[in-house]
Amino acid sequence: MALPLFVRRLVVGHLLVTAACASAGGGGRIAPATTPDSLTASVIGAERGMAAGSGRTLAVPPFRQGDADTTLSPLAYAIADFLATDLSRSARLRLVERARLGELLRELDLASAGRVDSATAPRVGRLVQAQQLVLGALDPMGDGQLRLSVRIADVQSGRVEQALDARAPLADILAAEKAIAFRLFDALGVTLTPAERAQVEKRPSASVEAVSAYGRGVQAELSGDAPRASTEFQRALRLDPTFRMAGERAADVQRRATTASATLIPGIRGLDAPVAGVVDRLNRPLDLITLQSRPIPGPGDPSFPTTMVTVVIVVRRP
Repeated sequence: MALPLFVRRLVVGHLLVTAACASAGGGGRIAPATTPDSLTASVIGAERGMAAGSGRTLAVPPFRQGDADTTLSPLAYAIADFLATDLSRSARLRLVERARLGELLRELDLASAGRVDSATAPRVGRLVQAQQLVLGALDPMGDGQLRLSVRIADVQSGRVEQALDARAPLADILAAEKAIAFRLFDALGVTLTPAERAQVEKRPSASVEAVSAYGRGVQAELSGDAPRASTEFQRALRLDPTFRMAGERAADVQRRATTASATLIPGIRGLDAPVAGVVDRLNRPLDLITLQSRPIPGPGDPSFPTTMVTVVIVVRRP
């Protein structure tokens, strides 16, 4: 049967790899803990779960830096990251994990700030199981102030539900971030407890230089450059020794660099580096299918559920 004209794939998380390792003593094979059929079923089940999602889950991609001058780009990355952290303070909201979002953005070649917009938001949201995406931009104004603007995009409909903005001078840009955070909670209908509000009110750093270094670390991490990310987070901590988030992120990057890579679908274990490389090479022909297929007419296209293609690859290692 010919494939539909529109083909979507579920990137690395749907390329499920199981390894059977040789035993230490005798060259015998260890049987997989889960059979290929049950593995296939788990992947398809996860795919179906993507469409429906569960609870209120948000994702905050990198913010766009609106001016041709890219000096504000690190701040845009940092502010998006701070905003995601602030939103996660509420027990009523769930934020997509940074590592999971970063891997997807790299896979879709959307890791650059501002590459996730109203057109690409529905696809990104579906793949990370988010109901809403918070899209943002940081723009310089003629009066020496910066404008931070955000939009809440609904993944199901593709519509922008709320648009908010705040202004502040460069030295006090985190005041704008905090103002936006509290307005977002109001727009989302979330009432903070006193303890949650106190956590959101805390500013991570008073140093613009440290925040910029932190933003460069976020950018490097999203691009998959763990060594540079660690260096920038450590630089931010040196510039401001009270910048706890920078120290925590540096330690987190180092920890994850020594463990298996993350997968996009919860419940499926990470891939080790050699197998991940094979999966990446197998992905390339599928990229061509995705990129050369006709675009979906709109996020509400009724044909979407019937034009998904799941690719399951099982690799047994001797």
